[in-house]
Amino acid sequence: MHLDARLRAAAELVRPGHPAADIGCDHGILTAALLGSGRCPRVIAADLRPMPLSVAERNLTAKGLIHKADLRLGDGLSVLQPGEVQDVIIAGMGTETIIQILEAARWVFDPAVRLVLVPATKHSILRRWLRRSGFAMVEERLAHANGRWYTVIAAEYTGEAEEPTGRFCILGHLEGAEGWQSYLRQQLPKLQKYRIGAPGPEREPIDRLLAELEGLLEG
Repeated sequence: MHLDARLRAAAELVRPGHPAADIGCDHGILTAALLGSGRCPRVIAADLRPMPLSVAERNLTAKGLIHKADLRLGDGLSVLQPGEVQDVIIAGMGTETIIQILEAARWVFDPAVRLVLVPATKHSILRRWLRRSGFAMVEERLAHANGRWYTVIAAEYTGEAEEPTGRFCILGHLEGAEGWQSYLRQQLPKLQKYRIGAPGPEREPIDRLLAELEGLLEG
């Protein structure tokens, strides 16, 4: 099964030898890759919808991997018990949904758990939430798929919450990575649009941030 750049990066950020959960597993492509490569000894593949879960079951059976997978139907991390897995992958969902899922499962606020997150939208808001909530972004990668750039984040809980800078919210750890300037060009119009609807007192710091980011592209 072919992994696009997002799922390939996500698979590489899962720690070898750890049981993992693939939340929103869709057709089980990532689960199959993690099991077939030997990276994970066991993967719990979960989805909210019965249809993709049944397709995932067929795919994993065809590859002879079904005995290493545990397929579960349910919402977010409600399908898991604390301690069942050490790595949790949530890929392809919007940031608001990812945050809701994590806030509903406080057991992930544990240094032993690694989150591998591939937000479909609002990357900056997810970075801000992670830092405010005491998670360290231990690694971040860029992935280009379907004509646009995505971020793939590995995060672990430290309990050391902080208010991130605007620059960090927009770029995270991506400065200097291949394609980071193209990624920034993709993100700037979103910040400019947000600035238009922002209350007057908020516009000055946004203007400063825009000038700082635009300067990075000119430098």
